[in-house]
Amino acid sequence: MLPIDLQIIKYIFFEKPIYYYKIRPYLNSDRHKQLFVRLQEYKNPEVAGKSLLEIDYTIFDLETTGFIPEIGHEIISIGAVRMNGLDTIHNKTFYKLVKPIRPVSKQTFKLTGLTKEHLEQSDSFLDSLQEFLAFSEGSVLVAHPAMFDMRFVQTMLKRWKLPKMSTPVIDSQKLAKFLYPGQKPQLDPLLKKFNIKSRKRHHALNDAIMTAELFGCLLKELTSKEDHTFHELKHLLYEQQKARSL
Repeated sequence: MLPIDLQIIKYIFFEKPIYYYKIRPYLNSDRHKQLFVRLQEYKNPEVAGKSLLEIDYTIFDLETTGFIPEIGHEIISIGAVRMNGLDTIHNKTFYKLVKPIRPVSKQTFKLTGLTKEHLEQSDSFLDSLQEFLAFSEGSVLVAHPAMFDMRFVQTMLKRWKLPKMSTPVIDSQKLAKFLYPGQKPQLDPLLKKFNIKSRKRHHALNDAIMTAELFGCLLKELTSKEDHTFHELKHLLYEQQKARSL
């Protein structure tokens, strides 16, 4: 694999123009127009002053072709599960493969267990995101870490000339750091800590289900002594992050 500085140069001067050439036919399509409007009209949940135990959540996970969306890495699968308060709704799940524009590396195929055939038969980013919006609408999004997943979503939207996704989000990794300072906040150590049933990793739906079960444990710990609203939680996490930066 090329050093990151060479990857950036390669993307800007060679791959980015090809990428835009390949997605150009999609940009004036009905599907693109529909998604554009859907993002503008996306209904956020009413969370102001609402208890964390009464909120609907969509816990989601992405598999991607790399770690840096700004140099053309793409989303290739989306997995999600709905929760209401502490209750994971296992019969309400979402799993979608996303057809990439650029070639996918052998390392990515090996890590995710996906194949070239799987992705060639999958839907475009436009169709896949449209379905995810329908699944998640009216809920707070949760990911571990949300900063990574939301950065990918927003960068992909910008690349596809679409509006930014504006929705409330909780980062379960930041919540774990708040509750258990000094302990490893990554997904695998936390799954062991709470004895959460292990599933095959780097599969978007499996990871979303495990994250949902973990989020339930974290939420239960947070509210065991005192109930909190969504805005109170965001304030607690903000204050923690500010204290760390001092």
